[in-house]
Amino acid sequence: MGKVETAEVAIIGGGIAGLSLAYHLARAGQGGIVLLEREDQPGTYASGHNAAVARSLTGRDEHTALTVEGRRRLAEADLLSPGGGLLASAEPGPLDAFEAEAARHGVEVQRGPGIPLPGLRAVEHLAIPGDGVIDIAGLLRACAEGARAGGADLRFGCALQGLKADATGFDLDTDQGPLRAATLAIAAGAWAGELGRLAGSNILFTPLRRSLVWSGAAHPQNEPWAWWVDRPFYLRPESGGLLMCPCEEAAVALPPRGRQPETDAAVLEGLYGSLRELAPHLAERPVTRYWTGIRTFAPDRRFVLGWDPWNPRLFWSAGLGGHGMTSGLAVGAHAADQFLRRQPQGPLDPARFRA
Repeated sequence: MGKVETAEVAIIGGGIAGLSLAYHLARAGQGGIVLLEREDQPGTYASGHNAAVARSLTGRDEHTALTVEGRRRLAEADLLSPGGGLLASAEPGPLDAFEAEAARHGVEVQRGPGIPLPGLRAVEHLAIPGDGVIDIAGLLRACAEGARAGGADLRFGCALQGLKADATGFDLDTDQGPLRAATLAIAAGAWAGELGRLAGSNILFTPLRRSLVWSGAAHPQNEPWAWWVDRPFYLRPESGGLLMCPCEEAAVALPPRGRQPETDAAVLEGLYGSLRELAPHLAERPVTRYWTGIRTFAPDRRFVLGWDPWNPRLFWSAGLGGHGMTSGLAVGAHAADQFLRRQPQGPLDPARFRA
C-alpha cells in the first residue's frame, strides 16, 4: 500500500459554506486545507439552485447579524445588485416585528401602505433599499479563488466513499485515493446529518425541498424583489420574466451524483393559489420551467457553526436553511474565527445540542 495522503483540515462540501470557510481559514494562515466536493462545479446543489435574493431581515436576530454583515461584504466585493427588496404582508401586523428587527440591526427600511409594484396585492410593505440580487457564480468563484490563493487544495469531482473517525483524526476514502485528516469540517448542506453520524456526532439535520418557477410573464425588470411574510410566496424579476417561489417545505430524497432532486408538479397548485390572491394578473400565465433546490435545517432551525460537542476534532458549518448566500461571507469569517479560537460562543454554537 502506498503512502496515505494527509491534511490538517478536510472540508467536505463545495457550496458557499465550505468555500467561504476554506477562504477565510486560508486567509487567516491555516495550512493543510483540502476541500472535497463530489460534483465538478461549486454550488451544484443548494448554493447554485436558489433565487439569489439578498434578504437581510430573517426574523431571527442571531441570523440577521450575519446576513447584514454578509450583505455589506457582498456590496464591497461588487457581488450585489442593489435593486432593493420589499417585505410585504397580506394582513396588517406581521411587519411590526421586522421593522423592530431592522432598527436593532441598523438596517434602513421604509414602511408604507400597499405594495409599489404593478398588479400585486398587499396591505402594507417594508422597503429595504440595501437588499437586492446576488451574483451567485461570482460569489462562489471569488471564494474558490481566494481559498486557492491562500494555499487551500480544492478538489472538485472528488467523491467521498467512506469516512471513519478515531481519537486522532479521520480516515477519508475518496475516489481519488485515501486521505487522513487531523480535523474534519462538515459543510455539506443536505448531506450534513449523514456525514455527521459517520463522524461520531448526534446532531440531526433535515433537508427540505423548495421549488423555483420561471415564467415569461411581463414584469418590470428594474423593480425590487417582493416577499410576503405571511404567505408562502415571493418573486423577483429575472431574464425578462419572473422567478417565483411557492415556499413549500417537503421531505426530499438526496440525489445521486450528477443529478438534481426530483421535481413535483403538485407544488404548482400552491403557487397558483398564491398568485390568485396576491398577483391575479399572473395566475393565467404559463410556467416555462421549474426546478427544485434544497434547504437544510438543524432541529431548532438555527445555523450550526462551531466545534462538535461529541467529537472534538469535528467542526460544523451547516444548517444555513436558505440564508446561506446572503450570510455566506460573514458565516465563513465567523466560522473560521470559531475554528481557530476553539471557544464556544453564542446561540449558533453546536454545544447547545448537548446542553
